[in-house]
Amino acid sequence: MKKPKKLIFPNPKKSLFLPFLPILIILSALLIVFLLRIQNKNNFQPLALGIATNISPSPTTFLIDYVVITETPIPTPTKTPTPLPTKTPTPLPYTSADYEQWFTTYSNHQSINREILKKIAICESNLNPKANNGIYGGLYQFTANSWISIRRAMNLDPNPDLRFDPEEAIKTAAFKIAVSGTKAWPICGK
Repeated sequence: MKKPKKLIFPNPKKSLFLPFLPILIILSALLIVFLLRIQNKNNFQPLALGIATNISPSPTTFLIDYVVITETPIPTPTKTPTPLPTKTPTPLPYTSADYEQWFTTYSNHQSINREILKKIAICESNLNPKANNGIYGGLYQFTANSWISIRRAMNLDPNPDLRFDPEEAIKTAAFKIAVSGTKAWPICGK
């Protein structure tokens, strides 16, 4: 009979593989992490290999036997725009009866046609005493300079802000029509 052969195990001290074992373990863990990151960039859910406890809050945690990927994006809160309050239109303190009374009073005072006085106001500003178009303003769209000169001729307060007072505007327009006609309003005065 033959003698059985002895199994010969390599001497761990003489093995070339053993000194590189920790390096191979680390490299294989890095390779797994790299592959998981590539997978995560392609919109796949990150994977967790194994069960790990006492995980530090770092994005990627390495354990000897476990690799846990925790790179789940945290949504940033978006600001909700604050709605702006809606402006409530302020009612005009003047009624149509006020306008009608002023048209009648000042056209009679200046002896002019009431309907022309009213027609020009409607044409120029649609009876809006706050109408403003560049340098022109008020019911009759007077410029500041023309307002001042007419009001001085009337011996009244020449403040250009009074153009936006409907009664003062009607009074001034009636005077202007009585003195020089409707040529100050070449389109609306026809």
